[in-house]
Amino acid sequence: MIAIKNAKLMRATRAMSYVLLGGLVFWTPNVLLHWIIGYRFSGFVVIGLTILLPVTTILFFRRFLWPPLLQESRLSQAIFAVLGIWIAGPSMLTFSSSFCGGGLSQPDAWRFFVFGTLLFPLFTLVMSAFDGTFFALLLTTVLLPILANSVPKMSAVGSD
Repeated sequence: MIAIKNAKLMRATRAMSYVLLGGLVFWTPNVLLHWIIGYRFSGFVVIGLTILLPVTTILFFRRFLWPPLLQESRLSQAIFAVLGIWIAGPSMLTFSSSFCGGGLSQPDAWRFFVFGTLLFPLFTLVMSAFDGTFFALLLTTVLLPILANSVPKMSAVGSD
C-alpha cells in the first residue's frame, strides 16, 4: 500500500517537474529578449522568437531528457511540458512586458496576473498574440508531442 502511494507521488512529482521545465525552458528566452530589447521591438524580433522558442524547447527536451526514455514516457513528458508552457504563459508574458512599460509596472497588475494565470488557456493565447510569440506557442504545442512520439532512426553504418 505504501509502495503504491510512493509510486503515485513520484509520478506526480515527475509530472510537475516537466510542467515547470516546459514553462521555464520555453518562456525564459522571451523574457531575456524583452529585457535586452525593451521598447525596440520589431517584426524581426517576432520572426526570431518564432524560431528561437520552439527550437530551444525541442532541443532541450531531445538532448537532455528524452534519450534514455521509452517512447510512451517521452510523449507524456511532452504533454506535461506543453501544459506547463500554457500555464506559465500569462505570468511569464506579464513579467516580460514589464520591461516595455506594461505588465507588473502598471497599477493593479497583480489582479491581472492572478486572473490571467487562473484563466491560462485564453490569456496565454491572447497575450502571446500581443507579445509576438503566438506562432512560436502554436508551433511548440504541435511539434513537441509529435517529435516526442517519433522514433529516432538508427545509424546504418556497420549494419552489414
